[in-house]
Amino acid sequence: MKKLLQFGLLAVLMVVLAACGGDKEKETTDGGKDKYVIKAGHAASEDHFAQGSFEKFKEVVEAKSDGRIEVQIFPNGQVGGEREMIEAIQLGNLTMAAPSSAPLTAFSPGMYLWDLPFLFSDHEEAHRVLDGEIGAEVLTQLEEVGIKGLGYWENGFRHLMNSKRPVEKMSDMKGLKMRTLESPQQIKAWNATGANSTSIAFTELYSALQQGTVDAAESPLALMYAQKFQEVQNHLTLTGHMYSPWPVIMSKKFYEELPEDLQQVVDEAVLEARDHNRKLSAEDEAASLQLLQDAGMEVVELSDEAKNEFRETMKIVYPDIEELVGAELFERLMKEVE
Repeated sequence: MKKLLQFGLLAVLMVVLAACGGDKEKETTDGGKDKYVIKAGHAASEDHFAQGSFEKFKEVVEAKSDGRIEVQIFPNGQVGGEREMIEAIQLGNLTMAAPSSAPLTAFSPGMYLWDLPFLFSDHEEAHRVLDGEIGAEVLTQLEEVGIKGLGYWENGFRHLMNSKRPVEKMSDMKGLKMRTLESPQQIKAWNATGANSTSIAFTELYSALQQGTVDAAESPLALMYAQKFQEVQNHLTLTGHMYSPWPVIMSKKFYEELPEDLQQVVDEAVLEARDHNRKLSAEDEAASLQLLQDAGMEVVELSDEAKNEFRETMKIVYPDIEELVGAELFERLMKEVE
């Protein structure tokens, strides 16, 4: 019965993706040129700045292409969770997405770099590294699996939430049923703090928290509020344990079939949307903290001693990630952030 249910859900997802169509529509502009349609999906709600980021991309692409490219946006996990969207891009059933980096590790090991806990001290450092040589190299590695990496948008620094008790020190983590990002290294890092961790697709997280399948999770503040997690979580600890980028990805086949001038349009639009996205992120992060408090969440700020305890404990995954990405790339990143 379980296998039949899984097959049925997969069939429904493929029907939805098929309804989105292929990469290129069989139509032309008034000038007789090919018209291209970008189908872009994301897992966040329409209230989250992810939607605003894609809308900015759409605005720039459609204006600069003189109508030769149309962008269609599918929010709220309409075309599947993040892993499903990545696979759909590989298959050509979806054109574009901006998932968390964690599910991309299953496709390209370089993405593990962004799984390193307490890697970046602030947004500026994260932007410098992601927009620099190392960030570009990690994106280029995606081409080996049929994915074009276009840049990095921002999800924000991640913080801990739970429904059981205030977490003021690491010993408070003991026994918490914790949802992590879809990455073995994330599970290992959180288990080291005393939690019992498991990965659950983001599109299933609200119901998992509501039903008590898990009683803790971590998320950027703006995403936390937009997804209404404050309705099912009482406690917020400002850990800032990880900066979460959104690698902007596209079907490599679709991108390479675009005329050169339209490739340039897409590249420029991703960068303009990136700057807009980071502005929205900063604004929403500050506002969301107050909104979460107003909604009744109890907020804890870790002491320097407690934060250092989390940092040193969760660094248990650093040697694993160094082995996965290669010592040379890992060491270059360490020098960049030192």
